[in-house]
Amino acid sequence: MSDPGTVALRATQEGSVQAIAFSPDNKRFATGGGDTRLRVRSIEIGPPPLEVTVSGSVSGLAFSPDGSKIAVADFESVFLRDSSTGTALWQGPLAPGNSVNTVRFTPDGQVIAATDTLIAVLDQASGATKRRITVDPPLIADVDLSRDGTRIALAVDERHGGNHQHAGSARVHDLATGAQLGRLTPDDAVFAVAFGPDGTQVLCCSADDTVRMFRAQDGKQVWRVPEEDDDQVTAPHCLAFDPQGTWTVVGGADGFARILDADTGIERGRAPKLNPTSPPDQSFGAVTHVAFSPNGKHAASASIDNAVRLFRVDGTELYTVPTDEVLAMRFSPNGRWLGVGTMNGALVIDNGEANQG
Repeated sequence: MSDPGTVALRATQEGSVQAIAFSPDNKRFATGGGDTRLRVRSIEIGPPPLEVTVSGSVSGLAFSPDGSKIAVADFESVFLRDSSTGTALWQGPLAPGNSVNTVRFTPDGQVIAATDTLIAVLDQASGATKRRITVDPPLIADVDLSRDGTRIALAVDERHGGNHQHAGSARVHDLATGAQLGRLTPDDAVFAVAFGPDGTQVLCCSADDTVRMFRAQDGKQVWRVPEEDDDQVTAPHCLAFDPQGTWTVVGGADGFARILDADTGIERGRAPKLNPTSPPDQSFGAVTHVAFSPNGKHAASASIDNAVRLFRVDGTELYTVPTDEVLAMRFSPNGRWLGVGTMNGALVIDNGEANQG
């Protein structure tokens, strides 16, 4: 049994790794990025590596629910490929001149793709566009699917519109109809959104230095994180919801990942822990990525001081692993592995058998 924090797979390559994905059976790890290659590797013993040349930089990857296919956001198109052979099953261009930033699968196998300005629902069998949801003014900064695949949440940066004013919104749309169900409008651009496990609530953070919870159905705010006693600006930039619906984690430019109570927004813990023996001005790099393990007991963060951390909900760290600059981070479905894409390759960190499930 390996210790938590052991690097189980190190995938070096030329260029950055911007997209990563685990297969549903937790045995394979897919990577893509700036070197125009899609790679699928076995984490332990398994099939030999698969390497496929693509037409552009890979910005998004997702395995189908049964693991037999993989969706690839490849420059301006979406490709559906056989995950064992790499054979292209179809190619779905979305909007000329707009790069595809994200691909996801719904539980029933539909492919969801996002550019800066639109969401497309694609048929898995043919790649035909079944629905388009456009965003005006752009830019779509982040997306999240509800667990049942019926709703999509959008983080929108409206500073990129014609008026160039500080503005943004978090929106929820019904994927079957495209209709907007709820909308929350903070005082500035929204950076990130995340659904709660039952799809009724959405967490968001924005450039007005706020973290808010709102109802998906009507956009009504449930809570806003209480102001810090010392008026410190935490500049939240990334977030995630605990799969059990008890906690949320929010990463800030001040270098901390904070665990918040999902019902109230009150802080439970933060990582990294301050060391009482260190100088009072000790500081950490801004947190760029956060994620919750599937069991809800641990969260992970990546920061620009080139460190990936795994910690409990009270902030107690299980490990710190040095990395290059992190561009993508994701837990495997069973929580055993933490995948990290960096500026110079990718790695899979072993969280230990005791921490999976």
